[in-house]
Amino acid sequence: MPSDLLSITLPAAGEPPSTDPAGHLMPLNQSQREDLSRLYLASYPPQVGAADLDDARREIDETFTGQFGTLRTDASWLARVRGRPAGAILVVERSIWDDHLDGPFVIDLFVHPEARGLGLGRSLVLAAMEACSSAGDRQLSLRVGDGTSATAHGLYGRLGFVELT
Repeated sequence: MPSDLLSITLPAAGEPPSTDPAGHLMPLNQSQREDLSRLYLASYPPQVGAADLDDARREIDETFTGQFGTLRTDASWLARVRGRPAGAILVVERSIWDDHLDGPFVIDLFVHPEARGLGLGRSLVLAAMEACSSAGDRQLSLRVGDGTSATAHGLYGRLGFVELT
């Protein structure tokens, strides 16, 4: 049975290449909660993500209050396209579900349907990887599930994430 847990060994900190040549990414902060909630709601089908905007707000608020682990604001990013929120990656210090993992954990990566295909998911993951590597982390992990698109699976594989057994 394949694992739904993926991980990548991060390179030693060094001079990271630019992952955001167009300047779409900005560090995540609490002032973006409403934008993130709306983006989260739009990015997932209701059976996978939030059922409505209140549910999305609750999920994002729980992220910022540590319900899914301590948020790494240095490794969590918001992507904007034409001035509007278009994607986000949320990284916590450690997985609260997997005691055996050491290091940061991606709890969410989402891109608005209208912004898909622009490379935002790749830029967001690379920015998180670079931030974690620069902070001295050696591993970044995440889980894939029923709501994970084939595109996301392909992205993780191309970036070097592998199944953990």
